[in-house]
Amino acid sequence: MFPTELDHAVVPPGPAARITAAPRPVAPAAAVPPPRAHISPGPAPAAPGGGVIAPSTPHPPQPGDEPPVYDDGVLRITRIPGPGPGLSPVSGPGPTPVSGYALAGEIDESTVCGLAAKLAELAANLDEVHLDLGALAYSDLAGLRVIVQLAAERRRVVLHQVPPHLRAVLAIVGWDTAPGLEFAT
Repeated sequence: MFPTELDHAVVPPGPAARITAAPRPVAPAAAVPPPRAHISPGPAPAAPGGGVIAPSTPHPPQPGDEPPVYDDGVLRITRIPGPGPGLSPVSGPGPTPVSGYALAGEIDESTVCGLAAKLAELAANLDEVHLDLGALAYSDLAGLRVIVQLAAERRRVVLHQVPPHLRAVLAIVGWDTAPGLEFAT
């Protein structure tokens, strides 16, 4: 019989020892918080005198206020109301059709085909497209390629609010200098 040293204990070889955990004390049941008051959407609170509190003027349109032109649950494309900052037509002879869209969510292999089809449809008759990528959390190379190819089709594509990680990827692969692709300042 050959003794084995394990943490200063001598254990003779033989059948495997059964190890059991010491029973843990049962914690007392947590106190159940009192039920919350039921809150249902309803009319705005009444102001003194019986009127409803409301802003004096409507707020200006914001990206995402309009219904999405594309939404698959992972990627959403919403029209940006314009003209607005960065969305005014380019100065020159004659009006230049300009449109802007905000992309939100993620572009991956499950959404890239929908993105390509929708951007092709939206940009079909435009000379210039503005894309706000500020709410885009992730894009793989295929998604960025769709955006860059939009610029390669002889139209100007201006990217707004490009997240630093996506801008870095565009720079690493050299697409940040692609003809027709610009970054808004």
